[in-house]
Amino acid sequence: MSEIKKVHGIYVLKKNSPTLANLRQALPEPSIHGYKVWSSSFLIMDYLKYEPFDIGSSVLDIGCGWGMLGIYCAKSFKAKVTGVDADEWVFPYLRVHAAMNDVKVKTHTSLYQDIPANMLTKHDVMLGGDICFWDELVEPLYDLVSRAVKKKVGYIIIADPGRSPFMKLAKKCKKDFGGELIPWQITKPRADSGYLLVIRTK
Repeated sequence: MSEIKKVHGIYVLKKNSPTLANLRQALPEPSIHGYKVWSSSFLIMDYLKYEPFDIGSSVLDIGCGWGMLGIYCAKSFKAKVTGVDADEWVFPYLRVHAAMNDVKVKTHTSLYQDIPANMLTKHDVMLGGDICFWDELVEPLYDLVSRAVKKKVGYIIIADPGRSPFMKLAKKCKKDFGGELIPWQITKPRADSGYLLVIRTK
């Protein structure tokens, strides 16, 4: 049986994949929950089918984990993608998946609050799935969104199942940046639901 499944047009290693097992054995375990593909990434992929961005855009995938959201953007929109995560040990998983999907994704190790201004300036789109799960992440993420808006990042989407910290972030961003909080449901790769914080500055 194949160790690979296809979801939203991209190849993803299954949980019982020997390749994943080999990575886990050879490398330090990713911290900050970077040990699987989180479902909110699939919420954003599905939403982008209905509300896409321009082909060839530059995309910043924040809290990227294994990078599936950025890989989807690179494959579906020919996007120039940079994946940012605080944990460098997620990047080997990202690189394996990028190679499987025949795309390139740049990587950058950083906390939200340390993402440099010139990196924001270079990107048209900023995306993140399941990245606001602790109360202490609300302010750094709010600050990052604020800086991204000032740097004219034109399309920002953050997705979450609806945790309390995310809802706090969404409330602040709706008030200060005109963001929308959109409930969203998917059926693939499995039935799931959550919320999208969507901010457009252009």
